Amino acid sequence: MNALIQREGKLLAPQLDYILIDGSGSMSDKWWPTMAGLDGFLTVLQSQNVRSHGIVSVFSSRELQSIQRDSEIATWPRFTDSALGSQFGTTPLYDAINLMGRHLRALDPPKASIIIVTDGEENASKHTDATQARAIINWMTAKGWQVTWLGCDFNNARQAALLGATPRNTIGVRQAKLTQAGHTLGEKRVRNIHSGADIAFTDDEKENFGGYLSHG
Repeated sequence: MNALIQREGKLLAPQLDYILIDGSGSMSDKWWPTMAGLDGFLTVLQSQNVRSHGIVSVFSSRELQSIQRDSEIATWPRFTDSALGSQFGTTPLYDAINLMGRHLRALDPPKASIIIVTDGEENASKHTDATQARAIINWMTAKGWQVTWLGCDFNNARQAALLGATPRNTIGVRQAKLTQAGHTLGEKRVRNIHSGADIAFTDDEKENFGGYLSHG
């Protein structure tokens, strides 16, 4: 039986799922579809009895790190029933990655999956540049942690590539497809947990979920 990770008694499972969500103003009209997408992901993990500690952080220029869930995923309510909140500022993505990296360094889980959800490119970081943010992401992947980029009604390929992501670990998703994409991401995460398989997206999946976004 896997030993529990102890972080002042708060990290409750043998692995970590960390979800970093863009809370910028442009996300306001996509907020509920994003909650539905997170429900798709959550439903799969809970149905498969995945034991993972989950952390959800929402960021914007008005609050760089708002930790809104920090407990075992099995206990989470649906996001559409208990929605995340945001002050909807701009998108200081690099600063948010810096804070997330510091948080992860303190937790230091042996296994982790990081999902970064945005609907636009970096805007208004004051303390972290692209080179520094990329170095933090590279450190995460060097630890063996899975980093996945999800664009919400946004082709995030250029931004993710700038920070060292491969096309296979990046996908843009139309609003109407967010629930289905979240479910697919959950299935890939379960396979990742059980077999170590990379969370990767095929060209067909990119076309299905992104459609016109994959060409934009």
